[in-house]
Amino acid sequence: MRFTFGPIPSYARPHCTMQIFSVRVADLEDGLRWPLHVHGLVAARDTSDHNRNFLFSRTRDNCQVLTQQDPYLLLTGPSRVIVIIDPITIEFQLKVKSKTDPEEDEMLAFGIFNYPQTYLATHVIRSGILCDRCTIELAYAPLDPSVEATIIGVRIIDGVWPEGLRGRVVAEVTTVREGEVLLLDSRDGKMPISPSTGAVELWRHVVSVDLEGGKLVVSVVASPQIAGKEDGDDGGGSAVVVARGEAVFAPERAGTSNGTCDLGFCKVEVAVAWSLVSSLWNERRALAKLAEERAWMSVLCVPV
Repeated sequence: MRFTFGPIPSYARPHCTMQIFSVRVADLEDGLRWPLHVHGLVAARDTSDHNRNFLFSRTRDNCQVLTQQDPYLLLTGPSRVIVIIDPITIEFQLKVKSKTDPEEDEMLAFGIFNYPQTYLATHVIRSGILCDRCTIELAYAPLDPSVEATIIGVRIIDGVWPEGLRGRVVAEVTTVREGEVLLLDSRDGKMPISPSTGAVELWRHVVSVDLEGGKLVVSVVASPQIAGKEDGDDGGGSAVVVARGEAVFAPERAGTSNGTCDLGFCKVEVAVAWSLVSSLWNERRALAKLAEERAWMSVLCVPV
């Protein structure tokens, strides 16, 4: 949301970005057995600032339990879009928690995935990253030119969410087939809704959207908590749908948009903030040009 409000600098523009849909653990080796109590990190680095942009980060005291039926990491990032100008890297540092001794935690995945290409995709790309004790499957798609969409609010504005219904909030980009970004899944727990404001607490917020020809679709899905999971669904979707509402957004360069998902028993308002993106190279070039212009002005303004 760097350029959502206020003046937009010249170096902010649509860029080629990478949308990451899911990260899955597969093909366990070397004595590892399901379920796995996983902690550690998955992070991306790009030319925006070279810092880690976390997709997954959990401490040992807050492990995620992965099963053979649901081996997807619950992603909470990125915190901003991943910009593809120079090659980007995805870093994995994942461990399996020992049941007895912290010193005996086992390494699950340790490595780096390099992505140098900038070609476009109309479907989800699935790359298997071979690690010593498992395979990490990364599902992603490059989008160009694209902008950053931040889902800043999901709020019930009419009606109530029924007890006993599982809730899922997902985002899709119409230019990428079979791609779904899981923003929230209450699973067998209660839908995280604030009793005072009706706001729904999301896991993920940031999505890349094609500026030319693409649209952002945010869906709220209600299903029984005891429902099974579809084979191949990223993050474990429910096979039985009680109600589904969609809000469709045309991409913008800045500002905010609002839409409503009508599920019948309640209406859910979705708010999206739009922003262009930038890179360190563009910013430094713009600052150097500004410094040069100021230097010339100071020379021209010196009295003879």
